[in-house]
Amino acid sequence: MPAIQFRVDGIPKAQPRVKAFRRGSHAGVYDPGTADYWKLQVIQAAKQSCLASKIEGPISLGLTFVMPRPKSHFKPDGSIKPKCIVYHTKKPDVDNLAKAVMDALSNIGSIWSDDCQVCLLTVSKAYHQAGVNPGCNVRIDAL
Repeated sequence: MPAIQFRVDGIPKAQPRVKAFRRGSHAGVYDPGTADYWKLQVIQAAKQSCLASKIEGPISLGLTFVMPRPKSHFKPDGSIKPKCIVYHTKKPDVDNLAKAVMDALSNIGSIWSDDCQVCLLTVSKAYHQAGVNPGCNVRIDAL
């Protein structure tokens, strides 16, 4: 089976932690929903990649996150300062970014049955370069 590859445009969001609350004698948890729009973008991009059939068995997943640069990385003419770093070393963490994408792909149901099938996960995050918009490059291979 050939690799499934697609790009998700937008600002990557991490899977938020579940929040706990208490009202009187009742306690509960909820998902803040801060990554819902990002997950929807992932689902739409995956569906447009013409997925043929569900992958059974072990899966390799490669995620390359391209994060937006802060304004301090730019010169007044809009070009990137030469001494600015390439890798994104701030929050969100790569594991939380990956979890949001994996949850979104699991919700589709046509790529894999569950994200527990992912046996090899490669994740990176870097700042965007000139001519490249923020987003995520996704590659899915059957092992």
